[in-house]
Amino acid sequence: MPMSRLNASVARRALCAALALAGLGLSAPALAEAKFPTKPVTLYVPFPPGSATDSMMRALGPVMSKSLGQPVVIDNRPGAAGTLAAAMMAQSKQPDGYQLAVAPATLFKVPHMQKVPYDPMKDLTYIVAFASYTYGLVVPGNSPWKTLNDFVSGAKVATQPLSIATTGSGSSGHAATVLLARHTGIQLQSVPFKGGSEVLQAFVGGHVQGVIDGGWAQNVRQGKGRALVTFSEKRLIPDVPTARELGIDVVTYSPIGLVGPKGMDPKIVQTIQDVIKEAIQDPNFKKALETYDLGETYMTSAEYRKVAERLWVDEKKNLEMLGLIGADAPK
Repeated sequence: MPMSRLNASVARRALCAALALAGLGLSAPALAEAKFPTKPVTLYVPFPPGSATDSMMRALGPVMSKSLGQPVVIDNRPGAAGTLAAAMMAQSKQPDGYQLAVAPATLFKVPHMQKVPYDPMKDLTYIVAFASYTYGLVVPGNSPWKTLNDFVSGAKVATQPLSIATTGSGSSGHAATVLLARHTGIQLQSVPFKGGSEVLQAFVGGHVQGVIDGGWAQNVRQGKGRALVTFSEKRLIPDVPTARELGIDVVTYSPIGLVGPKGMDPKIVQTIQDVIKEAIQDPNFKKALETYDLGETYMTSAEYRKVAERLWVDEKKNLEMLGLIGADAPK
């Protein structure tokens, strides 16, 4: 075949292929790199169904799904003080954005307390932060303790340490329990549970004498408990003082965000970040935040990474002060 006829034939085939792609609404680059996402996205939640984090993510999931055009599946993976989900991401070899984990602040504590098969500063992509836990001490509604002073006085005459439900050893609730005991000179026993729903069951069932957890406000609103103090920068309930107001320098800041395996495509990170920024404006999500007194704390990937680096250092200092640094912890 003469060269001119061959070139014409090739040109015709290329034109036909381009027209076919146009008819499908696709381009050659789109075939080479399909736009994320093209299949369901799984969000691993590190606490049980019914917990504050789970309820928040189940409110967020449908809004994300609508924006992404794909189902968003919630998969609960409780345990290890809320670090199992992030640990899965740290050990994953698929940084494609289809498996993400909700990361609580315990991610920056547990590796300082015990040997773990990952480094949260090297093995994760910090995608976006969108909320934060607030913490308070809540006692049963029928308790004789009306104020923190009452509680402290009761603890000092008790024959055994008062039991406080938390979401695991090394959790923010655990740290706040230990710090409160040290600042007030009383004995408290942190009783660890896998998540907020188990904490609530133990509290309502009368198995513990108090609770310090991110879902504390729900107990108060439902009339099941009485808040004595919060560990926040400012008052969350008008008639409940902060610890600092009472001369106790304990403030607990615990951001909640999404992480994925290291090496994620920045374009995918940006897509998820943009979707979350829009989704957190949804009324159902805001209602979930209000129900559990969770703070709305939006941070971009870069901002979240900087906060993570700061928390990694700060939490180590806190754990050293509490005597909770493990022998196998990173130096």
